[in-house]
Amino acid sequence: MSTTSATISKRNPLHGKLGDKGKRILKKSIGSSIIEFARNKDGEKQHMLYLEDIKISFKCQGYEAIKYDMSPHKDQAVLMVKSAQRSKDKVCPRCGKKVYIYDSFGIHLRDMPLCIDVPLTLFCTGNRYRCTVCGESFTEEVPFKYPGTRITYRAANWIKGFLQQKVSIKAIQELTGIHWDTIRKVQREIMDKAIWERENALKKEGYKPRILAVDEFAIHKGHRYATCVMDLEQGDVLWVGTGRAIKDFEKFFEDMPSDTLSSVIAVAMDMNASYNKLVTQHLPNAQIVYDRFHMQSQYGRDVLGVVRLDEARKHKAKSKEILTDINTDTDKETKQSIKEKAKAEKREYSKLKKLRWTLLTNGSKLTDDQSEHLQSILQDHQNLAVCYSMKEEMCRLYKLQNYQQALDGWTKWFEAAKESAIPALVKFASQKECRIPGLAAHAEFQISTGKLEGFNNKIKVAKRIGYGYRDEDYFFTLIRYLSIPSIRNPSPNFP
Repeated sequence: MSTTSATISKRNPLHGKLGDKGKRILKKSIGSSIIEFARNKDGEKQHMLYLEDIKISFKCQGYEAIKYDMSPHKDQAVLMVKSAQRSKDKVCPRCGKKVYIYDSFGIHLRDMPLCIDVPLTLFCTGNRYRCTVCGESFTEEVPFKYPGTRITYRAANWIKGFLQQKVSIKAIQELTGIHWDTIRKVQREIMDKAIWERENALKKEGYKPRILAVDEFAIHKGHRYATCVMDLEQGDVLWVGTGRAIKDFEKFFEDMPSDTLSSVIAVAMDMNASYNKLVTQHLPNAQIVYDRFHMQSQYGRDVLGVVRLDEARKHKAKSKEILTDINTDTDKETKQSIKEKAKAEKREYSKLKKLRWTLLTNGSKLTDDQSEHLQSILQDHQNLAVCYSMKEEMCRLYKLQNYQQALDGWTKWFEAAKESAIPALVKFASQKECRIPGLAAHAEFQISTGKLEGFNNKIKVAKRIGYGYRDEDYFFTLIRYLSIPSIRNPSPNFP
């Protein structure tokens, strides 16, 4: 094989089409590295580029390559880069006089690898200068070093490309050999920049949030939660904080500028007492709207679910009681009759156990068979029939669009619930009666926390992709980034 070599430039093909400024940015980003490979004895290019045949020429911003080495196991590659700058080309940053070289330095920078499983490290050596007049000393910069990290601009842009394809930090670390914390810094810079640009764009438009939603989501096992505040009109998450108690949610009003929330007219929330109290205190002109889903969900669990199971247990207990009438003196026909009665009670028990979703489904959406089956059961269970009717009336109240009608309707609903003498329904009414104004406000503001609940699923996906997050501040920044409309649609760029 001949030792004659040719070169392939790694410069961007658009380089010639860029302006002077574009060329400077591109050069700073990718440098001027060149990969060389051998030709055969006839002077033709090799069809296969072998790892051991690779040579690299590097000349960029006053630095040039002096040596390229590969480890014996071919699992590490090092490119030694030396400063080509001279002292006569430098001046003192303080007085502008001549300087001289008094020392040198070395730094390792991780670069974009030549191939998978072979990380490429740049070992850069440069000069330290001292002024001949004032004695000021300074170190020359490594212009292709990405700020705040030990990687090159080219490696940082490579990482950004992976992040845009929704590759996880763990996977990027395994592919590049770059530490996960460095990758996280690059990602954090992108997120902070996007959030800053979004906030400035809204300020220039003079936009202020009008309708908010507040809800919590789990961040760790063991009932550890965080609170999230979303602008329902724009879809942006305005704030994320640890905890859901009063002292935790108070930080939202401390962190947000006072004039930012001056235009808020409505806030959708569940019935968490801390949310209600602080919104009333800090936003006296905003109307609290209790979320329909939370109200109906709690009613289905604490009333319909409890009453249904109580009725089912009565049938099960009655079945056991009937069977106790069988003894050694019972004749065959009587025994058979008693068993049939016990089986009938067990069938009723089974029907009620399977009736959960039918009871929770809106009556208008039931099929004819389901509706007929439901009515046949409700005829024999008075308490369950009353609770189901109250559930249907609740659905009707949520369709009202007149505040006064809704207020009167909810007042009558709670009065009827307390007069029903059904323990579960009376208890539910006693707990929620003080929420009537917030429930009736749904007629004036047809809003809910549904949009935020849907975004909570995106938070769970991000947490799963990232294998969890130890840095809560970083995780909360990621949540805000994913909520930016331009990022969220059609899909988030990472994690």
